[in-house]
Amino acid sequence: MIKVLIVDDEPKLREGLRTFIDWEACGYEVVDTAANGNEALDKYQRYRPDLVVADIRMPGMDGLQLIEKLRMQDPLLHILILSGYADFSYAKKAMTQRADGYLLKPVDEDELKDYLWKIKLTIDEEKASQQWKHVTTEWNRESLIQSVLTGEEDDDPAPLCERAGEVGISGKVFQVLLLTAKIEGDTDAQSNALVRKALVRLFEEPGRGWVFAIHAKLGVLIKEPLLSVELGGIYRELAAELAGTGIRFSVALGEKVGCLTEIRGSYRTACELVRHHFCLDQGTILTPEDLRSGMAAEPGHSTEELGEQLFYAVDIGNRDVVKSLLRQLGEAYMSEGAMENEIKNRYVELLTTIYSKALKQSPELQSRGKEFSDGFSKIQKAYSIMELNGQAEGLLQQIMNQLGEDGKHREVKIMLDLIHRNYSDNLKLETLSGIFNYNSAYLGKLFKNTTGEYFNTYLDKVRIEKAKSYLEEGLKVYQVAEKVGYTNVDYFHSKFRKYVGTSPSAYRKQSNHA
Repeated sequence: MIKVLIVDDEPKLREGLRTFIDWEACGYEVVDTAANGNEALDKYQRYRPDLVVADIRMPGMDGLQLIEKLRMQDPLLHILILSGYADFSYAKKAMTQRADGYLLKPVDEDELKDYLWKIKLTIDEEKASQQWKHVTTEWNRESLIQSVLTGEEDDDPAPLCERAGEVGISGKVFQVLLLTAKIEGDTDAQSNALVRKALVRLFEEPGRGWVFAIHAKLGVLIKEPLLSVELGGIYRELAAELAGTGIRFSVALGEKVGCLTEIRGSYRTACELVRHHFCLDQGTILTPEDLRSGMAAEPGHSTEELGEQLFYAVDIGNRDVVKSLLRQLGEAYMSEGAMENEIKNRYVELLTTIYSKALKQSPELQSRGKEFSDGFSKIQKAYSIMELNGQAEGLLQQIMNQLGEDGKHREVKIMLDLIHRNYSDNLKLETLSGIFNYNSAYLGKLFKNTTGEYFNTYLDKVRIEKAKSYLEEGLKVYQVAEKVGYTNVDYFHSKFRKYVGTSPSAYRKQSNHA
């Protein structure tokens, strides 16, 4: 609707003009009326009407003075003059100030409608022209940003940047923000349209930057550097804007640069961050510092050791440790230089091993094989290491629930159970102490006080008892040593002799003759 303000010092004329014509049918809306020029200026500020219908003769500020002041605020404002016969020559002066026309009192309805129709056509054309100008400016601006960012290394961007002011780009410090998005079962075009809308609302509408598309990504040329304290909030706002759309995204921010000609450097950093988004994304905007710290990360525990600890943590149902170990495992894979697909494959391989071991303890897990198969498929589709760990944690949670272990059993009972079921593994007190969040010396003392044996002694005795059974079955000594967890046959010999009083070969012969 075209907004109208009626100005006249006669109350009856004001209200009569407001009511005797069907403004809405003509495409107009009377937003208010004013009794004099000063009141009209105040209400103009409040409503910003497209058309002012004003009497030429009013006490204080007359119509000509009002038109002059309104024109200073809005050169494109449309104005209709009301006048009596005696003021005709005066009204003609108003026409020189580009009034759209004048109406003699009493106002003729058909004549007013004729003016309203002509003014509406003019306003529609003006709006279309402004809209086209805005669109072409946006196109030119986006094209200029793309040209500066994608130019060859030897190209001088300065000539392009000289045109920045023509398309509305200004500022002393810039940053490039890039966003990549993926939506399950939808097209890139549809997801990009949703993301672009969110970026426009967060950056372009408040005047913080200009949105552009580049190489299947969306970006923002930011004209005021983002503060580190803002990054989490902006990420959460984007997440809220895209909630329920199925869109997963990563956001990267390049370095601050001092002028428009240097934004290629900021763009390159943002591209590098996006390239490593799978490993770096932790649910906030990625920055150059994330890239530096990610590349400088040093390996901690070996992936084999972490995988072993993860199985034991699942076995005893310690959810907090499972979560911590998954995070460490991801970091360890990354420190080894593994890329996205390799990391996913190694996760699936490890989780499959844990599932198989758990299946031996709880055959009921077999009935949920399809569920776990679907879970492994989701892991392969994870968008970031954070999402990958979340998917893995969910699967391990299901295994822990099925095993019925909530970490509530006594530590020593669990350790004894672990030893009897996993005696062939490389069981260490230090490994288990990490799972229970205890000091290894304390856990060893707890084990000794409860069982009367040191941990390693108890483990050796269990292994030797199992070894005796294998030897009685006729297995070779080196095969038995390997089956019960001794990689060194000589070491197995010494342990067997210590606890049995004879060598493994002698025991096997003795058993065969018995």
